[in-house]
Amino acid sequence: MSRRVCLLLLAGSLTFTTACAEEAACPKVPPPAAEAELHRLRSAVKHHDELYYQALDPELSDGEYDALVAELRRGEACFPRLAEGRSLNNSVGSDLAAGSELIAHPHPMLSLNAATGPQAVEELWGRIVATEAVPWVLVQPKVDGLPVELTYRAGQLVSAATRGDGRFGAEVTGRVRQIPGIPLHLNGAAPRLVVVRGEVYAERARYAALDERNSGAYATPRHFAAAILKAKWVTPDQVGALRLFPFELVQTEPDLRLGSDRQALELLAGWGFPVHRAFSRSAGSLGDVTALYREYLEGRERLPFAADGIVVKLDDLALRDRLGVGTRTPNWAAAWKFPPPSTISQVVAIEWQTGRSGRQTPVLRVAPMSLGGLEVKRVSLHTPGTLEKLGVRVGDRVEIVLVGDVIPEVRAVVAKGPRLADTAQISTALTPTACYRDAPGCREQFLARARYFTSRKTGLGIAGLGSGRLQQLVEAGLVADLPSLFRLQEKHLAGVPGFAARSAKSVVAALARARRPQPFRLLQALGIPGVGPASVRELSGSYRTLGEILEGNGKAGGPAALRVRSFFATPEGDELLRQFRELGCW
Repeated sequence: MSRRVCLLLLAGSLTFTTACAEEAACPKVPPPAAEAELHRLRSAVKHHDELYYQALDPELSDGEYDALVAELRRGEACFPRLAEGRSLNNSVGSDLAAGSELIAHPHPMLSLNAATGPQAVEELWGRIVATEAVPWVLVQPKVDGLPVELTYRAGQLVSAATRGDGRFGAEVTGRVRQIPGIPLHLNGAAPRLVVVRGEVYAERARYAALDERNSGAYATPRHFAAAILKAKWVTPDQVGALRLFPFELVQTEPDLRLGSDRQALELLAGWGFPVHRAFSRSAGSLGDVTALYREYLEGRERLPFAADGIVVKLDDLALRDRLGVGTRTPNWAAAWKFPPPSTISQVVAIEWQTGRSGRQTPVLRVAPMSLGGLEVKRVSLHTPGTLEKLGVRVGDRVEIVLVGDVIPEVRAVVAKGPRLADTAQISTALTPTACYRDAPGCREQFLARARYFTSRKTGLGIAGLGSGRLQQLVEAGLVADLPSLFRLQEKHLAGVPGFAARSAKSVVAALARARRPQPFRLLQALGIPGVGPASVRELSGSYRTLGEILEGNGKAGGPAALRVRSFFATPEGDELLRQFRELGCW
């Protein structure tokens, strides 16, 4: 049966799918309906790209994200005229944040055509065979890290950049210099210019120890590597957990006119790069590739890094030039992704973890079991919405997969346990808009929201109000909600231990300065779920005021604008808005 693209009307909304009958074709639906669905899909992909690459806090699993992108591609294939000039499939996910110092790439840094199955590799093989050349490829593990580009002049490392948007990358030279194993000076007689690309990854054992110590602060090893590369301050053991997997010699001056990628990797090894020769295997047939895929899949737990598949790339560099590159992926390489390891366990308890913005994250405590060589006892569900969607309760048996070979994730409930009244823990969960006041059961979450609101990095930057002092003020009953901070006076602080007259005056002055913030900074400081710094920057480009967002038509600003409207439509959000307006903050 051929796989065609069609459009179905499901539950009142358009959904693109490939599950069509052979004789089916794209239906004749009104262009406005198709355009609206494509807009929804593009907005969703853009939102999840932002969470994955910039906020480093993904809401979707890799499989769910891949399915979303595939749905967008199918829709744009069905309605190509509606995709002209607007397709996200012609770009790579960007890790660039506002204010980043940029470095231009000499050649675009692209993504790979990938599939959880052999399809992408089979397509690559077809392109190679069509040239009538003898197929010969290199097969490497698909390291779950952050791609970087290193530039050396006269043998000295002069710059390092992330992939960014593919054309420009964020400058990370200082941090890259601290990563063990990356040569600062090349050995031997290297060309006057050398440009190398590789994957910065977290060494498995070191990352697992740090992740345990920090209670799973990072979604995947890749997000850990990205966070450490971009952070202003890191600890020695954090940067010491990073390593480089070099995978491509991009450019040299003078041009060495090499014949194969294998030759290039040998040169890199001679210059001092940590080339993993054992992880660069040759293959001359699809059968060879399949055998190597199975070998890597079976041995993935023994790799020193998290790997989520294999990369297959043409070894002949001249033939690579003939095949060329597309707008998003090279035509001479592809990836075959691994299915995540999985097991079944029983839910023992449902706990709630408070994040730095006050966001409550549901965590399942499960019967201890081994998965991918790791002992798993707790599994984060990341958002209350995931808990609601799964409908999981204590006593249920759940399927747990290992994302990035390190992070456990619940895929599905496979067997329901008894539904006892005292185990219906979803009903007791705090909602995303709860605890913007100090109330019974809210102390920990409200304190987290207050710290986020006053911090220099995420909030209004109110000097003199650290965690300890905020807790004192809350416990003294002086700060019952966020607006009450701006009602504090020196006489109120005088009776609080640790607040001398001088410090009380300083804090009140800092609060007065923060009382007239830039509107979008105040919006960011509230820590609305799903509306992080990158989302707020996007909103500030589409709207001039909060009022415009609240009165918006639902299109500009994408999902973030909808979240803002939804938040202020709740009783908690409406009350905050009223009080901040009374204080003259908005």
